Amino acid sequence: MAETPTGDEQQETGVDLEQRFGVPFVDLANFRVDSEVLQMFSEAFLRNNKLMPLFRSGNTLAVALVNPGDIFLMDEVRRMTGMEVEPMVCREMDFFAALNQHYTAAEVPDLPDEPEITSLDDLPEEEGIAAEARLEPRKLEEMASEAPVVRWVNQMIMRAVRERASDIHIEPTREGLTVRFRIDGILHPIISPKKALQLAVVSRIKIMSRMNIAEKRVPQDGRYGAIVDTREIDFRVSTFPSTYGETVVMRILDRLRLLSLDELGFMRERLGMMREMIAKPHGVILVTGPTGCGKSTTVYAILGEIRGSDKNIITIEDPVEYDIDKICQSQVNEQAGYTYLVGLRHILRQDPDVIMIGEIRDAETAGVAIRASLTGQLVFSTIHTNDAPGTVTRLIDMGIEPFLVASGMEGVVAQRLCRRICTKCREPYDPPPTMLEELEVPPGTKFFRGRGCDRCRNTGYHGRVGIFEVLRMNDRIRELVVTRPPTSAVRALGQEYGMRTLWEDGMEKVLEGVTTIDEVMREAEKFE
Repeated sequence: MAETPTGDEQQETGVDLEQRFGVPFVDLANFRVDSEVLQMFSEAFLRNNKLMPLFRSGNTLAVALVNPGDIFLMDEVRRMTGMEVEPMVCREMDFFAALNQHYTAAEVPDLPDEPEITSLDDLPEEEGIAAEARLEPRKLEEMASEAPVVRWVNQMIMRAVRERASDIHIEPTREGLTVRFRIDGILHPIISPKKALQLAVVSRIKIMSRMNIAEKRVPQDGRYGAIVDTREIDFRVSTFPSTYGETVVMRILDRLRLLSLDELGFMRERLGMMREMIAKPHGVILVTGPTGCGKSTTVYAILGEIRGSDKNIITIEDPVEYDIDKICQSQVNEQAGYTYLVGLRHILRQDPDVIMIGEIRDAETAGVAIRASLTGQLVFSTIHTNDAPGTVTRLIDMGIEPFLVASGMEGVVAQRLCRRICTKCREPYDPPPTMLEELEVPPGTKFFRGRGCDRCRNTGYHGRVGIFEVLRMNDRIRELVVTRPPTSAVRALGQEYGMRTLWEDGMEKVLEGVTTIDEVMREAEKFE
């Protein structure tokens, strides 16, 4: 039986382990084990001693151990193999994940009423999906409740949380099941289970999320909570039928990741403008940008800043991502007829001081939000536009009268997310003179980058930071909005009154060594 790895070692980096044991660190999550040397040992021996053979070179066998300081174990391996042993250190969690990758499926007991199948691995590869599809819901539950499946799913979730993943992607393919973690906005593949475990793994996640495990023809949504490393983690789960089975995406919602305004990455001047806007007693403040750019995080940071016993704050969301104390939160239920528009009209009868609408999707919702601001409420919401000035013209194009937009809008914040340079391996470098000239940066300016280390998975980045464009309304901009101006005119007047564009804000963070020019240029393609 696989064990659930615990202990302080799981929090140590590879560098920490190397320093503690004095041997090289190996990341088993990204290492292909030689199956030939794996057969030199029994599974029980490997599991009991937390040892993973890696490869052989001549008469030397490289092995990874959770505790390479066990000299008696080293002597035993030499005696068993007749070879010299080169020890390396690995994380306990990675060891069990790698071991289970090779041995988990064989541990699944016989399926009832299927005498010809002794384990899930005995399902013919080419007929695996068809055979699984015939299983009844009762058998699906039994498969999903087997210890190896439960352990594998639990270890996958623990690893995702510990590696700061925002999403887990589980995707069936012709060859098997692909599992990827989205870390700092980039998808990274991890060790995947064998194809025979595909239905059991997906069914296990659906059971945890209270979904119908027998229904595989239509998309489903669910959520559940778990304790990981003493932290309360919520998971929002979505399934989607595809050619080779159901695709599962798990959004990880960690309350500890809720940031304050100071932590989002606003430069001092823009942070001051934000605080002045959200201190207003009424008006509409919109946060805009593409999907996945951190709009919800910004809105939650704003609510965390203004909440208190003197304000009645009510939200309507689809879905509610984080539970926040001292705030009344409500979730849309379109099947029951509870839409954003219906909820917003009823919210106004609850005597709110502040309203948060998860997203403005249509002209009706936008119109009610703006009218609410005109009757004395402070309204926050999100919308999908390229930049802050474009939001003003978008509302007018949706059919909102220009005078209502001018009167009700207090400001717009456009944003994107760039990866932060890893502070552990950050280093300065001299960019090409032609690049400095193109960017209109003084000659001799140094940029920064991450060299790559164990802390950042050798990517050079660790975490993300926002780049922002804050457009605050004033009398001159309001006068302009009434005339139905083009976006370029709103942008020019906004810059005249201190608005910094997304590109300019990103370049400031490049010069301060917060992010790289590559990251800002990658995001620039999304707001050009």
